[in-house]
Amino acid sequence: MTGINVPEPGSRPPSPDGWAEVIRVIRPTDGSLVGELAVTSGHEVARRVARARVVQRGWGSLEPKDRIRRLQGFLEALGARAEEIEETVVAETGKPRTEALLEVMTVTEQLRYYLRAAPSFLKPRRVSTGWLAWKGASIQRDPLGVIGVISPWNHPFALSMTPVLTALFGGNAAVLKPSEHTPYTGLLAEDLSRDAGLPDDLVQVVIGGGSTGEALVRAGVDKILFTGAAETGRSVLAVAAESLTPAALELGGNDPAIVLEDADLERTARGIVWGSFMNAGQNCMAVERAYVVERVFDAFLREVLAQVRKLRVGATSRSSVGPMATAAQLRRVEEHLEDAVSRGAVVVVGGGRTDPASNVVEPTVLTNVDTGSLLMLEETFGPVLPLISVKDAEEALKLANSGDFGLSASVWTQDRSRGRELARRIRAGSVCVNDVLVQYALAGLPFGGTGESGYGRSNGLEGLGEVTRTRSVVVDRLGLKRELWWFPYSRVSERLLRSLFLLRWKGWLRGLPRLVASLVKRGPG
Repeated sequence: MTGINVPEPGSRPPSPDGWAEVIRVIRPTDGSLVGELAVTSGHEVARRVARARVVQRGWGSLEPKDRIRRLQGFLEALGARAEEIEETVVAETGKPRTEALLEVMTVTEQLRYYLRAAPSFLKPRRVSTGWLAWKGASIQRDPLGVIGVISPWNHPFALSMTPVLTALFGGNAAVLKPSEHTPYTGLLAEDLSRDAGLPDDLVQVVIGGGSTGEALVRAGVDKILFTGAAETGRSVLAVAAESLTPAALELGGNDPAIVLEDADLERTARGIVWGSFMNAGQNCMAVERAYVVERVFDAFLREVLAQVRKLRVGATSRSSVGPMATAAQLRRVEEHLEDAVSRGAVVVVGGGRTDPASNVVEPTVLTNVDTGSLLMLEETFGPVLPLISVKDAEEALKLANSGDFGLSASVWTQDRSRGRELARRIRAGSVCVNDVLVQYALAGLPFGGTGESGYGRSNGLEGLGEVTRTRSVVVDRLGLKRELWWFPYSRVSERLLRSLFLLRWKGWLRGLPRLVASLVKRGPG
């Protein structure tokens, strides 16, 4: 990796094609320059994919246990570079250091899970052959080939490395296109792969914005794993459809929380405040709307405000709530707030920047939010928490299931059975009861959504399933001269097949007498 030192003024980093378009990476905390990187041309993207395909043939031909043994080197590589990873994430996103550390921990846990669980998942699985008892049948999982990963800026390390590692465990090569706002974090994937002792070019990173992502989709990859906004996901899918390239899309959310009358209000307030304002709300799983049963609404609001007042807000790595990572995201948050207020929403706390020149938005809590507000219909992706009073759990459930998104949700109640029952009825890819956001940290759980939140799954065994294909294998174990149903057909073969059908239809106890009666009645051949 080039590092995150600022280049000499006026210098333009070279690319394999000569001097190229350059992206400038800016620190959200103070607007200073992190560095400049050459954009990877479309021609070079195609060459990278072709090189990855050559290397993948050898990697994919290894026995799964041999691949997994080599992937253990990632653990040491992660530990050795943990501090560098945190510093790079903080530099590019402005998030608190604690949240950067959580990204490293999340990737480490996913790696450990796959080291333990992947061998049994990837080995051939025997399948019953039923009445064809003289056959042997199995299912094996084969690599897809080259996986294209397009990752976002909000959790740039976790959402880049998790799909890259998943691809590698499945026997694939990976070509990563990180967000143009966090390319240095993306480049760490190459460093870690090299440090782990993996083959050169098995993991490669291409740099740029939307045009680079489009070039990656068009470069002949075998699948695209995309994480990002729904609008961008549609564009990716449209391009992928031209070549029938499969894709798994983890898109945005407008995630609800349901607070019932028997909830532990202190724990609930702490959880929802963190779930809404962590990473300044720039989180696809963030709580973006909370439905609170009216009987405890006022008490819950007081608890939320007490928690919000404890937050350290600012543009330092030790803040609780940091800056908006991009100018575009800052504008979106402010537009959503203006729209809500214009429709009658009441700002209870926050509502603006910490100062007019800052890109730090105060943690904002609103009440009386109209159901037609952008806050309720779209993904805001900022430190904004609307609280909505509802009559009861059924009204909360109806409103939680309204809208087009379906990524995650949470239910808060001291009656865990009731919480599970409500969780089952929420339209979302994952639901927590008395917790929030933790599902992504549990490496064995699949993660993904429905509706506008996309389709496909990352993490867990389902994530490995996304980057492998099944192959059915049947082996004859008797070696007879012919099978009963092969040519030439005869009355004998038909009678034997019909007899087998009777046994399979009625079972041995009921079918055997009918089989004997049938044979006696019909007589021999």
